[in-house]
Amino acid sequence: MRFTNAEGAGGQCEDKNMFNRIDTGTLKRGLLLFWALWLAVVVTTNVLDALQALGILPESFKFVSGNWQWINQTMDPLGVPRAVQAFLFAGVIAWEALAAILFGWAFTSYRNRPLIQEAATIWACGVNLALWAAFQVLDEVFLAYQPEGLHRGIFGNQILTLLMLYLLPTRDP
Repeated sequence: MRFTNAEGAGGQCEDKNMFNRIDTGTLKRGLLLFWALWLAVVVTTNVLDALQALGILPESFKFVSGNWQWINQTMDPLGVPRAVQAFLFAGVIAWEALAAILFGWAFTSYRNRPLIQEAATIWACGVNLALWAAFQVLDEVFLAYQPEGLHRGIFGNQILTLLMLYLLPTRDP
């Protein structure tokens, strides 16, 4: 609502569309920055976890994801060799790093145009959606039902982000 003082009258209240007062471009860029930063933290804690598993960091070091231990607890009973587990973990870290970089690119290049014109944003969202979809498939393959809900939630949040980027008003081209 906006208050005016027209012709000496007291404050009048004019209803305005909420989106006329909110800069949706800033909101959208904020979402892209969130994903870039969040994924950067995920990558960092996973890399530190891998370094700890390799014995480079001491066991007392606490800023680790704990994902390596979780992978071992999930895959060891199924007889998956540790080398395969390490390869998968390295692949996930690389995929997450790619997504973080792409979201950084999307954040810096975003111009609040129609989504179809924001190539970096489409790439970032697509890579991230594929990552979390792959996690859900692997959760089923390896009978890892506990984290499946978390992976599904992250996947859903990415879809919500994509919908917001698509549906919220853009500036005129």
